[in-house]
Amino acid sequence: MALIEIEGKKPFVHPSSYVAPNALIIGDVRIKEGGSVWFYAVLRGDTSSIEVGEYSTILEGALIKPDESSCVIGRKVTVGKGAIIEGAVVEDESVVGAGTIILENARIGRGSFIAAGSLVPQGMIVPENSLVMGNPAKIVGEVRPHHRKYAEESWRKSLILTDSYRKLTI
Repeated sequence: MALIEIEGKKPFVHPSSYVAPNALIIGDVRIKEGGSVWFYAVLRGDTSSIEVGEYSTILEGALIKPDESSCVIGRKVTVGKGAIIEGAVVEDESVVGAGTIILENARIGRGSFIAAGSLVPQGMIVPENSLVMGNPAKIVGEVRPHHRKYAEESWRKSLILTDSYRKLTI
């Protein structure tokens, strides 16, 4: 893993968290207990801070970068492969689907599910337990039991996988 300090801003990764060897964690980034950041993900906290909550997982190729606003990824959140989050808040127990883009000052409410490939525009406020999809993103319903099950299984699978990956030497 590459932990890069810039202008006195140094990343912090909780000892129980996993960061893949080729992930980049730059600047003012805090990854809390049980978090995971997978291959080719970039968390670039050079202009403002990034916080990744407990047991949250940032999957392959995701980019998280604050602009003027900090990025906050809540607890037990899954950020899908190739997602981009710029200066936004994603509250606890939410899922951000693969290839989704969330722009500056958007807020994703607790327990929400953002479908793969969605574009959440700047400043959009998503109420908790919302099902969101499209480009531009629209609220299309409420999160159902199968979405909640997927969200729970997703972060738990990453937590289990981290034990296997810690044992590898690359």
